[in-house]
Amino acid sequence: MMIFADYEFYKSVGGDLNEEEFQQLAPKASAYINKLTFGRAAEHADDERVKRCCCELCDTLSAAASNGQIKQSESVGSWSVTYANSENTSETSFAWAACRVWLPTEWLYRGVGRK
Repeated sequence: MMIFADYEFYKSVGGDLNEEEFQQLAPKASAYINKLTFGRAAEHADDERVKRCCCELCDTLSAAASNGQIKQSESVGSWSVTYANSENTSETSFAWAACRVWLPTEWLYRGVGRK
């Protein structure tokens, strides 16, 4: 299975996990990306958006496992952040949210595309 981001890239974009934690979570994050894009992300594995999505998913999965709190939303102007208890939300919904932010819409489209 293809893992979309390596530890070096993860650290370059400000990741906080140690290498061992990242190596455990990256395959699961990559599997989520493959599932949500129906394999389309693999065609664009070198695209920075795919790598950043993988990194964000690793952080999300780590947060869910460590303290049960996952960042649900964040604003910049007059900064605010909202956390959700992972018992009330599924990891899949956060994976979907992260992929919608980073990946092009057409990669997430479930229907048949026209050319």
